[in-house]
Amino acid sequence: MSLSAALNTSVTGLATIQTQLSVISGNVANAQNANYTRKTVTLTTPTAGGQPQAALVSSVIRATAPYLQADYYAATANYQQLITASDNARTLAEALDATSTTGKQSTLEGLMTDYEDALKQLEATPEDTALKALVVQRGQSLATEVNRLAGLRSQLESQAQQDIQSSLSTLNEASANIAKLNTQIVSQKAAGNPTGDLEDLRDAEVAKIAELVGVRTVVSDTGVMTVYTDTGTMLAGSTAQKFSYDSTTGSISNANGVAVTDGFRTGSIRAELDYLDSSAQALASNDGNVGTLAKFFNQLDSLARNIADVVNAAYDDPATAAVEQFFTYNAADPAGSLEVNAALVATPTNVNAGRAAAVQQAMRSTTLTAAQVNPAGDPNGLQISSVTIFGLASGILAYNAKLTSENETNRDTAESLQYTLDQKIRNLTGVDMDTELAQLQTLQTNYAALAQIMNAITEMFDQMIAIGS
Repeated sequence: MSLSAALNTSVTGLATIQTQLSVISGNVANAQNANYTRKTVTLTTPTAGGQPQAALVSSVIRATAPYLQADYYAATANYQQLITASDNARTLAEALDATSTTGKQSTLEGLMTDYEDALKQLEATPEDTALKALVVQRGQSLATEVNRLAGLRSQLESQAQQDIQSSLSTLNEASANIAKLNTQIVSQKAAGNPTGDLEDLRDAEVAKIAELVGVRTVVSDTGVMTVYTDTGTMLAGSTAQKFSYDSTTGSISNANGVAVTDGFRTGSIRAELDYLDSSAQALASNDGNVGTLAKFFNQLDSLARNIADVVNAAYDDPATAAVEQFFTYNAADPAGSLEVNAALVATPTNVNAGRAAAVQQAMRSTTLTAAQVNPAGDPNGLQISSVTIFGLASGILAYNAKLTSENETNRDTAESLQYTLDQKIRNLTGVDMDTELAQLQTLQTNYAALAQIMNAITEMFDQMIAIGS
């Protein structure tokens, strides 16, 4: 080999080592970056005249685990769906005071007991006008709590709708970013430049979408990644789809106005859609996370209606021709459906003390049928019957506490699965510092050898020049 050929080989080798050092430096610098994948340099050894030449950089590739990544996206969508369902269920259970661990009665049960106690006191001293006023006051407190809970509907619906809007905004932004990155990746790949870092950025955007809706991806030979929901609705490719939510109809549409709600089968968006769903199909579902909000308020409406029916049936004096009512119930106004009879509020002394014992007994002994608890025209998911109104209140609390507990258990299981998959992916695609340092030592040795060769060649050239002069 001539001196010039040897020099060219050394220079080429140093250039290759420089590229390798740059890649390793990038790996080390991003070792703690969750969105970074390990990059490696592949080399090729050309020949000239049958003789091997210095190794050249063939490509810089990133470590991938596509099958695990697909499983991770599915696990992420499921986990985020359960997080949202758990949060929603806990909000309702806490509104009911159904998650207390103190052993005390819930607020609702306590107010029912207070009302019953006032009746007991009035039974013992029926001529006491102050106790009559207390019965009215306790009845009003109970009605106020039932109506307060029912009045949460618009607030909770509005919050869930805002969450969907926000999630779709994030989805649209991530889809647009993927389309932009696809363009950059195709350009860089066509020019023969590394695209690993751009692909990492693109995967980070896909991961954002996977929290909102289940996804699957397809990458073409040119480098374009097309992202679909797990039901096949296209989200992004060379261009990005844009979605909007109609809170009136509860549907999601694409830019062409085509409804694609069914395409959002998993993820946090699906959890919110199910939570808000008030269709007959949702209310008939045995899944507590479907039609959750409508079932909850149907439960409260059932309680209000049955309190009024049971109390009024016992309060009405059969010895009189007039129909006497203690509570009024207005089915047309669920947010204010239960009220104490306005005439009694105005004149508490008119409370029928003689019926106090009958009302107490009715509250504790009148059993409700399944149709009274969970009417066909106003289904609420409760699977109980032959309970008193106290039992109905307890059943509502138990239903929501159980839904919260089950969701949180399932959420924790889903979190464990997602974490396990994430760690497996990191083990396969992440940066291992020991490996990188070992490669640095190898490159250092190669660099030193090439440097010695160049020094030797330089000295030989100097000697030749000195001889020639």
